[in-house]
Amino acid sequence: MSIDRNGVSSAIIAMAVVLVVVIVAAGAYVAMNPGTKTTVVVTISSTVVKTATTATTATSATTVTSATTVTSATTVTTASSSTFYPLSLQAGGSTFVNPVMTVWADDFNLYTNGVVSVNYQAIGSGAGITGILQGTFEFAGSDAPVSSSQLANYTSKGSLLQIPETLGGVAIFYNIPGVTVSLNLTGSIVAKIYLGQITKWNDPAIQALNPKVSLPDATIIPVHRSDGSGTTYALTNYFEKVSTDWNASFAKGCPCYGTSISWPAFELGAKGSAGVAADVQQNSYSIGYADSYYAFSNKLEAAAVQNQAGQFLVPTLADITAAAAAFSAQVQSNPTFTITNAPGAGSYPIATFTYLLVWQNQSNAQTGYDTAQFFWWIVHQGQTYGPLLYYPSLPSNVVSTDQSIIQKIMYNGVPFISG
Repeated sequence: MSIDRNGVSSAIIAMAVVLVVVIVAAGAYVAMNPGTKTTVVVTISSTVVKTATTATTATSATTVTSATTVTSATTVTTASSSTFYPLSLQAGGSTFVNPVMTVWADDFNLYTNGVVSVNYQAIGSGAGITGILQGTFEFAGSDAPVSSSQLANYTSKGSLLQIPETLGGVAIFYNIPGVTVSLNLTGSIVAKIYLGQITKWNDPAIQALNPKVSLPDATIIPVHRSDGSGTTYALTNYFEKVSTDWNASFAKGCPCYGTSISWPAFELGAKGSAGVAADVQQNSYSIGYADSYYAFSNKLEAAAVQNQAGQFLVPTLADITAAAAAFSAQVQSNPTFTITNAPGAGSYPIATFTYLLVWQNQSNAQTGYDTAQFFWWIVHQGQTYGPLLYYPSLPSNVVSTDQSIIQKIMYNGVPFISG
């Protein structure tokens, strides 16, 4: 299964769209929209008829009345009087989250009966952060939290909200002809590969962890992200925690992580997660990193990375969820807390949340309203899609945290969604 230019395999998107009927049935969720709500009636048959929730806010939203049939994997007939503004929300950023964001955008458009569209550009977390700070986007996606130093020149805009939208695992994947098993690797070994300190696949350190695998005397070709990347942020944050060699390579000292790193010149650089996966596919003896979707959907072998408890794990839904659970208290007090190198035998060591970025004080009532509604839909109905694309559903305590943050989005001091 190959990745198309948007980084999402069409087959997997089709699988997710098949869930539309289920989502419509479960998705007329009464808490979806703020304000006065009508009774929700859902009838499931060959045609699904949904009376959508009607919401009113202090921003005098217009009412969009529609009766449209949308045909996809199933036929969804909607007869609704729903409060949404007919807009195209402009957004961009993380390629890590793009597979599920693409499905979210398509199905939220269905949910609003075609009224609200989302134009999300998968251009990397670094560019997403720049876009939201400079006002190019209504919202952005980033796997790296925005730092106080990055916000220093934008204090006049007020508070930037950072909302965990989903979580995933950074897979370490490779293309070694003849090797079709998951190699055991440690964080220290992977760091040394990217530093150029381990250059052969049959290096004694790698061979010792994989005694039953015949490893070739071939030069390793590391592939890294050439653009500003939240995936790079998560990987290098993990390196800082587990590799003294990595930290020693930073002449000015740590912090030794970020969205952009000065990599050794001999490595290959690729733009976006899909670009890294493609380069690894095309180059024998290469190694790369990206969200696990890009490894598994392209049938690339993913390494079993040693965690803090000494267990070697590939990034499964359960093991990524375990990493988040291990830091539950920290995430509750700080939603941008980094969950790499989590304790616990079942915790995948390179797990990360990815975030929606939006200004608390909106300058446009209509785009602010539709954005808040989209976020609310993501953290509720939208979570159903994640596991099909290798993203675990958000833990319930994180959903509760998200709700409280989304309820802070406002226009002229009035929240779009009230508690």
